[in-house]
Amino acid sequence: MHSQTVSSRADLEFAEVALRDLLVDVKEETKADAMSLERMLIHIVNMHEAISLSPERHANVAKRLEDFATLISRMVSRNPEAATKLTRASDALRTASVRLQAVVDSRAPAVSTQPISRDWLATPKGPARL
Repeated sequence: MHSQTVSSRADLEFAEVALRDLLVDVKEETKADAMSLERMLIHIVNMHEAISLSPERHANVAKRLEDFATLISRMVSRNPEAATKLTRASDALRTASVRLQAVVDSRAPAVSTQPISRDWLATPKGPARL
């Protein structure tokens, strides 16, 4: 397994622990937020398997983790008692997202930054004539 993927899995596990810890506080305060967090937790558990099985899924997982981080950071105003844990969980998810996206970016093929010549566009390309 690629060392960056192992690091990303560790980040994801840390985020999962932060989310589980957060659920204890939020369950008592806001039922709707608790249900959202429980669904996120299920998705995160499934993401572990996804990044282990298929490198093609890393980008999708990174995007989803960023979405979850944003949603959790919005819960702070509705759950002031759990603000510290919400922020910690959001930060953990965002860190996992950034590191996983770095894995995706490191695997992306290099793109040429050379401009395309307009001469190439102007010349008709047809079958060679003898």
